[in-house]
Amino acid sequence: MRPALDNRLFTKGSLWLLCLWSLLFFSTCTPPDNKQVDRLNDLSYACHYRNLDSTRIYANRALALAKAYDDGQAEALNNLAFYHIAKMQYRKASNELKQVAQITDNQIELLVADIQQMRLCQRESRNKEFYDYMDDANRCLRRINEEDGMLPTRAQKRMTYARSELAIVTSTYYYYIGLEQPSVKAIHSIDPDNDLRGDTAQQLNYAYNVGAGGIVSNASATQVAQTEFDYLFNCYLLAQKSRMPYWEANALQALSEHLQDSLARAQLVRDNPLAIRYLNPYNMADSLLSGYLAQRSLDLFSAYGDSYQVAGAYRTLATCYWQIGDNESALICLNDALRKDTLVNQAPDLVASIREQLSVVYSALNDKQQSDYNRNIYLDLHQQTRQDRLLESRADQLNRSSAQLNGMIVAVVAAIVLLCVLLYVFNLLRLRSDRKNTIQALLEPLQQWKARNTEYFSQLKSRYEDINEAYSLNVIHIANNKKRSLEQRAKISLVNSVMPFIDRMLHEIDRLRRHSEAPEVRRERYGYIVELIDKIDEYNTILTQWIQMRQGELSLHIESFPLQQLFDVIGRSRMSFQLKGITLNVTPTEDVVKADRVLTLFMINTIADNARKFTPKGGTVTISSKATESYVEISVEDNGQGLSTDSLSSIFDHKVYNGHGFGLMNCKGIIEKYRKISQIFSVCQLSAESTEGQGSRFFFRLPRGVVRLLIGVVMLMGTITASATTSPRNSLLDRASQYADSAYFSNIRGTYERTLLFADTCRFYLNRFYLSQHPDGHIMMKNADDSSAVPAEVKWYHDSLPTEYGVILDIRNESAVAALALHKWQLYQYNNKVYTQLFKEVSADNTLSSYCKQMRRSEANKTIAVVILVLVLLLILPAYYFIYYRRILHYRYCLEKVKNINCILSCDTSAEHKLSEIHPLLSDRFPEKLQVVVQQILEALRSSADKDKQSKENIELAEDEKRRAEFEDERLHVSNSILDNCLSTLKHETMYYPSRIRQLVDGSDENLQSMEELANYYKELYTILSGQAMRQVESMHIENVNLSLDSVLPEAKTLDTDVQLQGDRVLLKYLFDLLRKQAGGKAMTVSLEKQPKYAVISLLATSLHFTDRECLNLFQPAIDHIPYLLCRQIARDHGEASGHRGCGISAIPSPQGVVFVVTLPRGKEGNN
Repeated sequence: MRPALDNRLFTKGSLWLLCLWSLLFFSTCTPPDNKQVDRLNDLSYACHYRNLDSTRIYANRALALAKAYDDGQAEALNNLAFYHIAKMQYRKASNELKQVAQITDNQIELLVADIQQMRLCQRESRNKEFYDYMDDANRCLRRINEEDGMLPTRAQKRMTYARSELAIVTSTYYYYIGLEQPSVKAIHSIDPDNDLRGDTAQQLNYAYNVGAGGIVSNASATQVAQTEFDYLFNCYLLAQKSRMPYWEANALQALSEHLQDSLARAQLVRDNPLAIRYLNPYNMADSLLSGYLAQRSLDLFSAYGDSYQVAGAYRTLATCYWQIGDNESALICLNDALRKDTLVNQAPDLVASIREQLSVVYSALNDKQQSDYNRNIYLDLHQQTRQDRLLESRADQLNRSSAQLNGMIVAVVAAIVLLCVLLYVFNLLRLRSDRKNTIQALLEPLQQWKARNTEYFSQLKSRYEDINEAYSLNVIHIANNKKRSLEQRAKISLVNSVMPFIDRMLHEIDRLRRHSEAPEVRRERYGYIVELIDKIDEYNTILTQWIQMRQGELSLHIESFPLQQLFDVIGRSRMSFQLKGITLNVTPTEDVVKADRVLTLFMINTIADNARKFTPKGGTVTISSKATESYVEISVEDNGQGLSTDSLSSIFDHKVYNGHGFGLMNCKGIIEKYRKISQIFSVCQLSAESTEGQGSRFFFRLPRGVVRLLIGVVMLMGTITASATTSPRNSLLDRASQYADSAYFSNIRGTYERTLLFADTCRFYLNRFYLSQHPDGHIMMKNADDSSAVPAEVKWYHDSLPTEYGVILDIRNESAVAALALHKWQLYQYNNKVYTQLFKEVSADNTLSSYCKQMRRSEANKTIAVVILVLVLLLILPAYYFIYYRRILHYRYCLEKVKNINCILSCDTSAEHKLSEIHPLLSDRFPEKLQVVVQQILEALRSSADKDKQSKENIELAEDEKRRAEFEDERLHVSNSILDNCLSTLKHETMYYPSRIRQLVDGSDENLQSMEELANYYKELYTILSGQAMRQVESMHIENVNLSLDSVLPEAKTLDTDVQLQGDRVLLKYLFDLLRKQAGGKAMTVSLEKQPKYAVISLLATSLHFTDRECLNLFQPAIDHIPYLLCRQIARDHGEASGHRGCGISAIPSPQGVVFVVTLPRGKEGNN
């Protein structure tokens, strides 16, 4: 017991001797209860890795006994926190560790509490707090190291545990967030031969963490695997000997993971026969050994009671099952890992690894939906393992320090201000000197304005270049749409060729019905009908194959856009409604849809136009939208005549009812195209509601889009901060981005092999960009890599290569998804590993590092500022007398005018406006120095005004050209899309009837009436559908300009003379390109014959050899003759556009090959 000391026996001078003696006494002699508490705590610590229940029981006993022993209580609470962390009762553990800091100042126990808090943060992925506790732990460690030699024996043992545990927990944390070098450095700070002497548990902890992976380096993969195996096997043997099932299970689990790979397993089994025999007492097959060890590990962890480790063991066992193809058992294990104890959801890293494995297993079971679901959860959890939390913690500390220094600065500044106010009161006659009024200072606003003006003109130039670039892209799109329009016209021409056969068939049927002829003649007529049907079928087959060949080329420009933009366009057409006496109401909306902008406008316009047609004078048409969680419904409502129930049920059936027809049919076709793209567009729907006599409501649904404002703001800020150093986006990166987008849509469509091809192409362009920046570089992105080397893209990021890391992340993720769907496990694992590593690097806030450096500099600067401010405070009185200068009144007057001019110069107005405001301030009485300033300002403003005017004129002209090209591109795109719908409808609605008529042709007259009715209906339907397509074709016109022959046919440059043609440059170049392609890509020999109205161009293709009949049939409908049919269509279109019907193309055989004779209209000579 503590002796009762009477303070009256001591003098004040000897009080310190009493304190020293008491300290020595308590350090060597502790009361019996305290010794019992220490013994119970020692037993609790000894049971940490043997039996959790015993750990808890001994700790509770120690806690109950240590009422007056703060250090004992703290140690007991640390032991209880260990138990609750193992049981994943994290809130209890956290509260117990916080109590340690409240009840004791024992630095060792505080250190242990901080370490356990670090382990708790690592489990829960509270990364920022991890660094805070790590800083606290290091501060405790520094204090303890100052008295390291004075620690008693028991405290030294406790420190053995604390030091090694701090290094191991830190190393483990760094390893899990992908910082391998800090992880290795932390574990290597332990000297296992000296630092861990006497603590078997920490020896096992060290051996396991070194053997588990990521620590051993600077050796070959085989040597690393063998070294890790040795550490783990020794850990297992020592754990068995020491009866520590926790480390025995950990060692077995890690050994299982090392033996999962077949190549590594074969090497280890061959090099370690005795160890393998010891681990495999039942002599089971090598392929099953890893699963056997995982099962033993699971059994040991389950008996030990560590929920976190049980879930990890289930995950390891599931991987073993998956490796041998037993996916059902793997799925059971992974579900058990998540569901046996729901507390595992508190550990995001563990759940992420289980979810990732679930994604692989579900993929192996071909359950794509579940695989994607689990992979998405796995990717979401990665955000919690960002690597910038250390810097956030540092930033918080620096901010607190900065706040203290700011307070000091404010206090000193307040004193200075107070002194200045007092000086001002005592000296009202003092004229303040203006040290800024030098010539250089007066010119500074001009320099600043010039800098802003230079940036302004740079923006104008950039805008002009952007407009020209957009115009160039539109020109390319126009050329592609023209080629596509040409194909559509050729298909329509083929469609029109069928109508004469139908008329002949009707004629023959009519003759059979109305005339009695000899049986032989009637049989011939039946045979002729069959021939006609076969011919129709042949043409229909060609059309079907042609359409199918081009279906994949329809490009929908899918994007997220505000619906209000289209409503504004529709609102401008109010006049057409007002002319009919109808009110058009367009309800404002903030909804965003994900669709093709042009086709959406077409659908709204088509339905609104239908409403206008069938709404009487005085009626109202309302356009509005309504958003739900997954889609936006766009409706057009009128109070017109309405539809009957029968008409409403058939309104979208590809037939014309009461004027509703092809417009709605095209709208339905667009909706069906959307639904075929991906699951996202499954919400698309077109429908109508109507009450006869009251009006109708037509509506359609599109997926809800997302406007990523935050991303836009971040990108804008990045552009502003980097505008001084960043060049325009490299075309190689643009191509890589396009292929990354293609890979994304390919995955959506389920064409996973094609995704991997897109990914290869994307990597090709990214590697080319890397080589363009580093011509001698060799760090290239790979499709897959079995080595453990750092991936190329991560090295690029570390080396600050200015590439598109977002594209790299996208392509690695899409490749992983595709490989997962294709069961290419190694390819999936590599892409997933690269994605995970790069994501953690890229997602870190890279500005924090520079921010912390800036804050440290700021802290030093503020300290200096405090010293300087104090000096200023002391020197302000004597300095006051040396800063007073007199100015003559005239100079001050002129100076104020110059300042006013500078103020005008700083205003945000145009150069011309500045000149008009400055003119009244000008004077001939300015001093010479100030006159120089004014003249420089005037010259700069005049030059800027002239340049600004010219730049804006150029931009306005370029904008006009871009708008014209955009309008033409959108017009052709919409027209081609409508023709696609028309042709597709024609194909689907008419292909049934020829075969049905053929079935009725059996040589007897009983079916003649049915044949006639069916053939008449077939003709009527064919006429309606082809007529709609023809009306659309008639609205399309080709360009008709003068151009030289050699501009569209390079081979013509060899001719002695040239000729001017009249036509469309794109289509004529396409005609000759098609012929050159049919000739094997080789140049053709050209000859020219000039006629008054025509230019006859002969092209000899020596690589082609056809007979007379083959040449005659080249331009007849056949699937192999499509290029020739397109050439014929181009020639016909130019004949119709120019009014010269003699245009055409033919093929003539010759001994040297085939001669193509192309007749085109001549243009006016002298114009180009």
